[in-house]
Amino acid sequence: MLTEVRMPKLGMSMKKGRVQHWLVAEGDPVEKGQPLFELHTDKVNALVDAPASGVLGRVVAGDGAELPVGGLLALIGEAGDTFPTAAELGEVVAVRGAAVGRGDGVASRSSPAAPTPAPASAGDAPVSPAARRRARELGVDIALVPPREPGRRITTDDVEAYAAAAAAPAPAAAGRAIPFEGIRQVVAERLHESLQTMAQVTISREAEVTGLVARRARLSPGFEAATGIRLTYTDLLIQEVAALMGEHGLLNSALVDGSIVVSEQVHMGFAVALDDGLIVPVIRDAHTRSLGDIARERVDLAAKAQAGTLSLEEIEGGTFTISNLGAFGADTFTPIVNPPQCAILGTGRIVEKPTVVDGRVAVRPTMWLSLTFDHRLVDGAPAARFLQALAERLG
Repeated sequence: MLTEVRMPKLGMSMKKGRVQHWLVAEGDPVEKGQPLFELHTDKVNALVDAPASGVLGRVVAGDGAELPVGGLLALIGEAGDTFPTAAELGEVVAVRGAAVGRGDGVASRSSPAAPTPAPASAGDAPVSPAARRRARELGVDIALVPPREPGRRITTDDVEAYAAAAAAPAPAAAGRAIPFEGIRQVVAERLHESLQTMAQVTISREAEVTGLVARRARLSPGFEAATGIRLTYTDLLIQEVAALMGEHGLLNSALVDGSIVVSEQVHMGFAVALDDGLIVPVIRDAHTRSLGDIARERVDLAAKAQAGTLSLEEIEGGTFTISNLGAFGADTFTPIVNPPQCAILGTGRIVEKPTVVDGRVAVRPTMWLSLTFDHRLVDGAPAARFLQALAERLG
């Protein structure tokens, strides 16, 4: 009996994953529950266990291969089983230098696979059998090969021309080339998707934050002495923003199946900058947590983020996000919403400025607050009221 190993779905937002490294070689025995391969997603790295015991008889997605959720990775069978070739499992393409099965793979878990028809070519033009064979030999996805003329049958000449063009070296670029991959590529894809799928609007205001500065100065010495943790403005902002979510629920909502769902919990995400991108760990139920709990969890999650050891539970399910760039000297910026959330708050550095107080000029600490929100769910007025309420709490 053959068992399929497919790309698992490790979280609600996961769409694809990359096989970092197979821990068992093709042809070696494997036990059910034994770590089979290391998987990299847009959020975490994880070890995936074998779904069955037997022999890892066919690997169709090698190290570095990137597939959508549900994509066929390998087959596990019993000693002496005959395993279908990668070509018999469907069309094969090169992904980051690794062969990846494109077909549906095994027809059932109890029967050998039947060959899967190749996908339709570009523009649904007919494909000659010889062209299909040549595409398999060259590792070309026949679905990407265009016919010489619209509606004309795709021939071996078309396949070879496409393969030659794909293999041609790209023009050398001046300067140092940095691979566009890993977290940086994932961040770019997610931010682009966010802007394409939401009607995002940003409103900003400068707020006097005398109360915020005074509170940190008052609490910080005793807090650090008692906990060993340096109290940050991010900790205080998380607590203050979480406390406001009950009165401004639409900012703590998401669009789900055509309905605006307002969350009763406040799971606060906070952006952590990494060398090659950023990640947003989540402090759950922040509206019910003490300042000490928030600070301790923020430190723990930030350390895991830097070490690359965050679990899926620690980065999924956020309902609102704060991105604080004050430590990097930024005044104001336009944050991008982290889907499927409705809003994100960007905060800048604290600067002392002359401010009119009761008709007189006085120097006060100020901070820019920038709120980006999905205008499909929230209008400008309620978003502005949230910023007003937050400014009052920080003043």
